[in-house]
Amino acid sequence: MDGVAEFFRRIPVEIVRVGGSVPWRTGLLGLALVLNIGFFLPLSPGGIGLPGLDKAVHLLFFAATVFTAGRVLAPARRFPIGWVVVVALVHALVVELVQHIAIPGRSGDLVDVLFDVVGIALGLGLWAGERMLRRAAAEREVEPSAPPIEQPQR
Repeated sequence: MDGVAEFFRRIPVEIVRVGGSVPWRTGLLGLALVLNIGFFLPLSPGGIGLPGLDKAVHLLFFAATVFTAGRVLAPARRFPIGWVVVVALVHALVVELVQHIAIPGRSGDLVDVLFDVVGIALGLGLWAGERMLRRAAAEREVEPSAPPIEQPQR
């Protein structure tokens, strides 16, 4: 348990070390998690109304959740992003199971799970791309030291 506490204590330090903003990253993750609550709410009698909007919502919400969770939990190599992906996959299955069994007016849909998986992959790709860009920018900022200029002898 001490290892888990140490991990969470170190997260803000790691975020700042890689050049991130702790309030922005945690705020965006909180927003993404709150938006996921919508998956567990009943739909209005008319439904969504726009064809394909449900699939776009699944894709975008899962992409945003994985991307923001990765930015908070794995700003450096301390936390394997694979755990974020595993939790997101389990969440996708639980969402559809709960919608099918327990929410009036909703039904589980395997196509939604497919869009969730595509969203997870998109979020993972965005996270990896952002890390690569930050790493490349950090390498450009660090210039090799120039050799000292020799002073002429008098």
